Amino acid sequence: MVIHDIHAIIAILTNILLGLDELMTNIIQITDLHLYADRDQTANNINTFKSAQLVFEAISNNEAAFDMLILSGDLSDDGSFESYENLKYLLKSFECPIYLMPGNHDSPQKIKSMCNGKNLKSQNYKSIGEWGIFMFNTKKDNSPNGILHQNELDYFDKVISDNANSFLLVMLHHHPILIGSDSMDKMIIENSIELLDRINNNKIKGVGWGHIHNEISVDYNGAQLFSTPSTCYQAKPKSKKFTIDHSQSPGYRVIRLQDGGTIDTEVIRVNVKQGRDIS
Repeated sequence: MVIHDIHAIIAILTNILLGLDELMTNIIQITDLHLYADRDQTANNINTFKSAQLVFEAISNNEAAFDMLILSGDLSDDGSFESYENLKYLLKSFECPIYLMPGNHDSPQKIKSMCNGKNLKSQNYKSIGEWGIFMFNTKKDNSPNGILHQNELDYFDKVISDNANSFLLVMLHHHPILIGSDSMDKMIIENSIELLDRINNNKIKGVGWGHIHNEISVDYNGAQLFSTPSTCYQAKPKSKKFTIDHSQSPGYRVIRLQDGGTIDTEVIRVNVKQGRDIS
């Protein structure tokens, strides 16, 4: 048993004893799988299918309780029907709700078509008690850059103004703030100010994304802003050109939405060096 398992068990038992388990929503964020039609295809010397498989196995083995999975884009790399079939294969053992978001490599139409009306879902908004989760589609057609679409901003404004939720978590694929990496910052959400201005609303407690293949966490007007590592190759932070970071392992993020508006979140890295060969 790894240390993370012990901490997770202690946290769960503590919450049960205090009655907090009913007041907390546990989310697992997975991002940037970059799957191909061919399961043997590699990118940057990593087999993306095998690497994603190891991450999902780690979640199954180490995370004792979670309410949903959010896959925040670049699920596929080649946009093929077969790549999404490979994703369905990887997800088949999970019975919880799974929310699928498109990234710049994805086909939103194919993502919607794979949603089964049961636990695979593609939607902007989910309400859970005090919390609302809003998942933007930041894909800009024929571009690697991000964009916030006006119809979704209008919907988001309605969610903000409604009294259904006291607190909001926003999920994106692209990053809404500059991260100090020349290559990645060219692909920032072009109109991210539309979201950042809305963070002045104290309902918005957190904003999470993928895309940049590394982990950052900052505070912005009282909201937690954070990115999550890819399930495959990692990128060196603040590099002038996209550079692979061989020192970092794939990972996922645990997001705990607490009663009262607090977010507790951590990144869990999966040590693939001790696992199967993913090259």
